[in-house]
This record gives sequence, C-alpha cells and structure tokens, in this order.
Amino acid sequence: MEMSHHKADHSGSTTPLGQPGERIVKLLGQPHLADYLRFFASRVIDGETIPPKVLAAEWRKANDRYYALLTEQAGVAETIEDLPLPAELEGPAAELMAQDHYLQAYDSVLTEIRWVELAKLVVSQGSVGLDHSDVLRNTLGDDRNIIELFDFCLPRTHQPAPVSMLRLPADRYIFSSQSTDLRFHEIQRMTAAQAQSIASFGLVTTGLMLPVGYGANLLSGIGSDKRIVLQNGYHRAYSLLAHGITHAPMVVERVSCLDELNLVGSDDVTDDPAHYFRSPRPPLLKDFLDPELTRQVTVYPLETRVEIEVKVRTSTGPAPRRVE
Repeated sequence: MEMSHHKADHSGSTTPLGQPGERIVKLLGQPHLADYLRFFASRVIDGETIPPKVLAAEWRKANDRYYALLTEQAGVAETIEDLPLPAELEGPAAELMAQDHYLQAYDSVLTEIRWVELAKLVVSQGSVGLDHSDVLRNTLGDDRNIIELFDFCLPRTHQPAPVSMLRLPADRYIFSSQSTDLRFHEIQRMTAAQAQSIASFGLVTTGLMLPVGYGANLLSGIGSDKRIVLQNGYHRAYSLLAHGITHAPMVVERVSCLDELNLVGSDDVTDDPAHYFRSPRPPLLKDFLDPELTRQVTVYPLETRVEIEVKVRTSTGPAPRRVE
C-alpha cells in the first residue's frame, strides 16, 4: 500500500470554479530572486511575457527596502502584543480545546489560545489569495461581534470544501480538492463494528481505513521567545488586518528548542529558523498591505491531490514452528 502526498501550504485557499485564475498579493524582496523569477515563469498567467530584468528590478527595490527596515524596525517582531483572551471568549475557547480534532492536532508542545496582534506576526508564506480573502471578509461582515470573530478564526464547526475521487487502473485512487489543505491522515484499523457494517460476499472481520481530509483549520502560530510565526490561516489573518481588525484569537504553540520546532513547524520555517526567529526585521503580516513590498498578479489556480495505491498479497503456507 503506497501513499504519495502533496504537502499542504497551511493556507486552505480555494479558487471558485470557472474562474481562469486567482488574484494574489505577492511579497517581493525575499527570500530569493531566482525563486521569484521561477514563480512568474510557472505560476503567473502571461508571466513569461514580462522581461526578467523588469522583475529583477522590482524585486531588488523591495529587497533594498527590507535592508533599510533591518535598521529602521529592528526588533519590531518582539513587540507583538500576545495577550490573554478577553473574558467573553473563555467559554468558546474551552469548548474548542475539548474537541477531539483540537486535542489531536495540538498534542506535541505547550499550546494556548491567545489574543494576538496581527500586524507583527512573522510570515513565512510569500503570497495570499485576494479572491479567497475577499470571500472570507464578506462572511465576517462589519459588526465585528467578538464571538463571530472567534468562530471566524477558530471555527468550532466545519464546512469542508468538496473532495472528488477518481479511480485509476491498478487500484490507484486520486482524491482532489481546490483547497490546499487537503491531506492524507494516519492509517487506522477498523473496529469490529465498523468492519461488520461493510457489505461484502462474506463476513468482514477487520480492515484498514485510509482517511483523506483536512487539517484542524484554525488560525495558529508558533511562539518562541517574544515572536510568533504565523503557521496556519494566512487568508483569515490577512482579511482581518485588511478589514481594520488589529487583534484576533489564535492558537499559539510554544517551542523552546529546535527539536520542538521540527515537530510543529512548516518546511519553510524549519529549513531556515534563524531567518524567522533571529533576523532583526523578518517579513511581517503587515508587509502584505505595503505597496512598496508587494505586487498583485493573477496566477493559474492550484488543485491539491492525494494519490493512494493499494497492493494486496495473499499467500498460504506452513505456519512458523516454535523451536523449544
């Protein structure tokens, strides 16, 4: 039984069906110019028509701006407000933290639900989908009820995006979704009751489940020292900040060493932790709202796929003999 995984990017973004592409806002100036040029060549609609010199010049301008920010805003990430939840949210938080999906998703390090300043969250993801963010912002509305804000950031009920399944020859199955959060979960053995409920040509006594679905889908970050790196919920965080909301409830996973970070961090963060936790002025969520540091483009929509291949071998032979 072989499973090939498409790694999720923690954004949970979707592109509405029928749209030729998705508008995104892209951070310039980091991490690498070569990556920026490849991004335009492979993902941006008509990106190959833009001369590399033009792209390199705008990237360099933003990179120079970041270099200046190393001095002008040195230490700003450490000034983020990381506060206890307002009293009105203690009940919803307790309810959420008692749910199975929360307990299973955050079972590795010390975890809290905090009231966090959005603008100074450190970011490792280089783009945010504007179409998806606009949809999210419309669902939030303008009254800014604090309980609705909690459920927007940390939903206690879920409405997952649709998942399609395609069966291929040789017992291969492809599950796909427009959400980048689609993923394979851990293999589980069926209980006797679950196995007996399966209609088959004979009695089914046991089996394996190969679950495909989504993550906890909560606004979350990784806290170390006085910084918080945004981990999941980029579109919601961006939507809130662009909507004029400065603070929001979020799950904060506390790490104190590299081993703990490797347990819970995304690949971008664990590959270069010093950039996000030690740089005097790392990229911040508020940078997505700075026209000097961003460019809006339209990209080809993504589809996340999980492929599962099943191979079954049955053999009959002498049972092993015990040697006394």
